[in-house]
Amino acid sequence: MPEHPLLIFPAPTLAKKAARHGGGGKLKKPSAESQGRRLIPQFERLQQALENKRLTLQDNPFGIQPEQVLVLETIGPIDNFVKAAQKVGLEWIGEFELEDMEPADGFADENDPEKLLKGRLFLVMSDQRALAQLRRLFELWQGDPDAKFPHGLAPIRNAFVHLKAIRPWDAEDRIRDTGIYDDWQMRQEIGQATVPFEAELWFRQSAEQRDLANRYVSNIIRELDGTIEDECMIPDIAYHAILGRIPIEHVASILELRDVSLIRCEDVMQLRPIGQCAFRSAQDLDTTVPLGDDQIGDLPEGDPEVALFDGLPLTGHRLLNGRIIVDDPDGFEDGYQARDRGHGTAMASLICHGDLLEANPPLKKPIYVRPILKAVSGFGGRTREAIPENILPVDLIYRAVRRIFEGDGDEAPAGSGIRVINLSVCDPSHPFDRGMSPWARLLDWLSWKYKVLFIVSAGNHADNIELDLPRQGFAALSAQQIEEAVIRAIAANTRHRRLLSPAETLNGLTLGAEHYDISVPKVIQNLINPFTAGGRPSVISAHGPGYRRSIKPDILLPGGRQFLSERHGNTHPNATLLLSDSTSAPGQLVASPGPANQLDRTFHMRGTSNSAALATRWSSQILELIEQLRNEYGGDIPIEYDVVLLKALLVHGADWSGIDSLYRSVLRNPANSTLFNDYVARFYGYGKANVAKVLECTEQRVTVLGVGELRENGGNEFVFPLPPSLSATTEKRRLTITLGWLTPISSTNQKYRVAQLWFDPKNKLAPSRMCGDHAAVKRGTVQHEVLEGSQAVDFQDGETINVLVSCVADAGPLATPIRYGLAVTLEVGDGVEIPIYQEVQARLQIPVPVQQ
Repeated sequence: MPEHPLLIFPAPTLAKKAARHGGGGKLKKPSAESQGRRLIPQFERLQQALENKRLTLQDNPFGIQPEQVLVLETIGPIDNFVKAAQKVGLEWIGEFELEDMEPADGFADENDPEKLLKGRLFLVMSDQRALAQLRRLFELWQGDPDAKFPHGLAPIRNAFVHLKAIRPWDAEDRIRDTGIYDDWQMRQEIGQATVPFEAELWFRQSAEQRDLANRYVSNIIRELDGTIEDECMIPDIAYHAILGRIPIEHVASILELRDVSLIRCEDVMQLRPIGQCAFRSAQDLDTTVPLGDDQIGDLPEGDPEVALFDGLPLTGHRLLNGRIIVDDPDGFEDGYQARDRGHGTAMASLICHGDLLEANPPLKKPIYVRPILKAVSGFGGRTREAIPENILPVDLIYRAVRRIFEGDGDEAPAGSGIRVINLSVCDPSHPFDRGMSPWARLLDWLSWKYKVLFIVSAGNHADNIELDLPRQGFAALSAQQIEEAVIRAIAANTRHRRLLSPAETLNGLTLGAEHYDISVPKVIQNLINPFTAGGRPSVISAHGPGYRRSIKPDILLPGGRQFLSERHGNTHPNATLLLSDSTSAPGQLVASPGPANQLDRTFHMRGTSNSAALATRWSSQILELIEQLRNEYGGDIPIEYDVVLLKALLVHGADWSGIDSLYRSVLRNPANSTLFNDYVARFYGYGKANVAKVLECTEQRVTVLGVGELRENGGNEFVFPLPPSLSATTEKRRLTITLGWLTPISSTNQKYRVAQLWFDPKNKLAPSRMCGDHAAVKRGTVQHEVLEGSQAVDFQDGETINVLVSCVADAGPLATPIRYGLAVTLEVGDGVEIPIYQEVQARLQIPVPVQQ
């Protein structure tokens, strides 16, 4: 145990939950007459489309009735719409929240007519009867806005007031932002014989309808001379998908719109490329360097607590031999040459050892490794590590996690003691856009079901960086001017640098990459360090925000310095910077394959994958600390709270470290000034995490941990005693409070998160919020508040800061209690002679553990 170990709160007292505050401006809405003129033609087009579909399907062999998915776009709040829609025969499929809608068609904020609006996108399956009834109700309301609707249908009248548009979910929706056309065109250009794709189907409530849809879509694929490679249906996340493969000649027909049966199939929600979760194998392995004899360390003991889902590591590597337990039930090792095992080897190395240049001791426990990538021949003949094209990624992850906790067939669970799963793999063809991806929904559900923490990389964007500066003047820029220009360019291109699936996971922790490592690169004249110091988000790190504008990425950890080079030539007017992909420094030093199958080689690597692996390494050390505290303090931290406490502690040391002042000076403008902290968080999350600081206290810093569980509308109050020596002083002090939990999910509800927990950070000792927006910090499953103060506050010995943790249902009733972990730290600056630790410890009446 450290000299000043973390302390434990006494059990919290039951309390009444805190009141929630909020609300928006008053919405100006169009008249019923105006709504009728605009929407009646839309109803007519929908009914005509259904009639045409009826004529098309009348001789189909499956007996399918004509249906279509309707998109109802509304502005403003709509309550209780789901049950009412079902009463008129509309099958509920899902909904999305809409942001930044332009005021139009009579909708506007009464106090600020130019203000952007919020709304919803409701998705329902309709047949002719249900659509006709919906139209009759609309015409009833249009004729008399005060007309009484049948029992239970009043929410539909309210929806008509707020309805902006009603239209079918069409072919454009099925392929928008999926990248499937680009993928198909590329495969066509290189002469690939067949093309795989994922068809995600609408999840129907009836098993019979799901089976019918499955057979109908499969039949379309077979009529295109295609095959069904894989299928997956997981009701708990409303996921139903088919992995199909069709010959290239039929792809050409689809691209030229000569055969649209697949992209216009009403049962298909989206079409996506497959096999995109890939890493190119390094080509310059000749630059790898051998290990020194002092870099191995003691071998681990015990059962694994952390798992790695990635490529197959080089198991015989001197840094990994005896440290990893590989479980390969799918036989991915076949054909996986040693020189191609780059990514899994690097991630396992970072988890076991960290950056090798830092000479950290290795983990004390082995790690469980499940290969989910396989070496495949990529475009241009270059080998890459990728999820095989004949497997749905969601199905693969689902089976892998289930095998850990439930076993496989007659086999026992493969790792029932695992608390953390590292997933440094993202899908570049699926950037986050409004709705949760199937992969993120799966992680959230599995996290809640098995009480496991997923640590996920935000994703890397390797696109060129075009500066808003002329090419001719670039050479004369100072380092500071280059830094500011790079920040502006990346911010301007945010839409194309979004989180990559499954980084929007709500229950998981998402890692962005900090531009930092301790390597000493060779001086190469044409390489450019884009930043003047560490602490900045890497130029390749994906941006948030997350679902419903939650804070994502959650934290940043070092991901290596990514250097750039200037693009030469005179065909581009603006200065453009290219990414360097060398395996030489800078970057973090990791284990790697060797050019001649050596088992002692290393190279330098950069990216958000590295950051996630380091977070997983820290997780193992935090779990070790929690176990030590449990042994010393007894049963005050039951083992079932380890994961939520771990989640809170990984975030607890994060702050913005003054980075907001740089971003404020470079990026602030009238459009983002009102919510600038919310804006900064999309790049920086809760900030750069200092996990080492969280593992122990000092004379001037004390951290107290608490755990508990809450039912709907419940509250727990923790009492943090104020140290008397701080009374009436003007010494700067900082109060950090972090709350972490896991939530059940409701996949078809736009609120999605079933359980919301929160606390109010207001206090008189440290009243100023330093990081994050007051609303954004409450949108996810981690609330992290950093507060400071320096005003003299007079208080008496015995006064406290009371932290009230509250719980409400957000997207449906709470069937079970919600466990949470809480960390509270109070500190003053180094060298300030105020015994914070001793005074808080004494007033908590907790004995300091005896040193072993």
